[in-house]
Amino acid sequence: MTSQRNHRPDDLAGALQRAVEARILSVDQAQTVLAAERVREPGGRRLPVTEALGYLGGLLALSGAVTLGIQYWREVPTAGRLGLFALVAAATWLVGARIADGAEPALIRLRGALWFASSAAAAALAGQVAGDVAHARESVVWLAAGVAAAVQAGLLWRMRDRPAQHLACLAGVLVAAGGAAGIAGGPAAVGLVVAAVGAAWVAAGWLAVLPPPVLALVGGGVAVLAGAGITAADWSDAAPLLGLAVAAVFVAVGVATVRTPLTVVGLVGGFGYLPWTIGHFFADSLGVPLAMLVCGVALLAVTLVMLRRTSRAVPAR
Repeated sequence: MTSQRNHRPDDLAGALQRAVEARILSVDQAQTVLAAERVREPGGRRLPVTEALGYLGGLLALSGAVTLGIQYWREVPTAGRLGLFALVAAATWLVGARIADGAEPALIRLRGALWFASSAAAAALAGQVAGDVAHARESVVWLAAGVAAAVQAGLLWRMRDRPAQHLACLAGVLVAAGGAAGIAGGPAAVGLVVAAVGAAWVAAGWLAVLPPPVLALVGGGVAVLAGAGITAADWSDAAPLLGLAVAAVFVAVGVATVRTPLTVVGLVGGFGYLPWTIGHFFADSLGVPLAMLVCGVALLAVTLVMLRRTSRAVPAR
């Protein structure tokens, strides 16, 4: 195989397809080989320019839409607003659809970004229809926008290793769940529902059901922490304690099971919720934050000593 360097990409793709049909290679392995060979082609040098042009085009389209919305949105008729969002959603989806799964990594990244923008535009389109055409209440608008984003991103994702579409689908599900909860209840209900959806996402990432699992753990964990914070509008005293408890659970479970992403999410959540809790319950007390500082420094010192002892115990190779 190393001596046959003059094969065309079509010949290589055909050979890989036959290898997949014969079950010699998996589909993912064949796509990886094809992408690696395409990078070696002379045309691969144009990929950074193509990627940059795609990002620039998407950025200009979104920026133009936002600028028009800020300056002239009230003067634009409803049909014009819907057409604007539909145009952005269709254009970004169409360009991304021209990029196959076996393309180079640069183009795969471009497709993910374009499809993410398409999901955002689809969500805005659905929200605009619910608000301006159906004259629905705010919670229904959020529900419609979330459902549109979740469905469109989910179809583009289809449980494959597409991180941008994973995040877009998660965001849509969270917005839709929050909107549905807002119809029946207040901020506390919205926060609890968002936290519940995030917990389910963490569980799915734990079981490696949603690819990539690391993103499911991180995205779901952030959603749980955010849901706890949303409840503060109704539960001002309980919200920081709830968030702090969730952060502590994430850290403990992540350390015990060597799930580093979950540990990092818990540490970030603790960094936000611990000062909030102290400031809420001990706003006028200097002793508590000072004691926290001393205890934190002491724990870091103990950690440093343990790390040194561990490094000395490991024999040098």
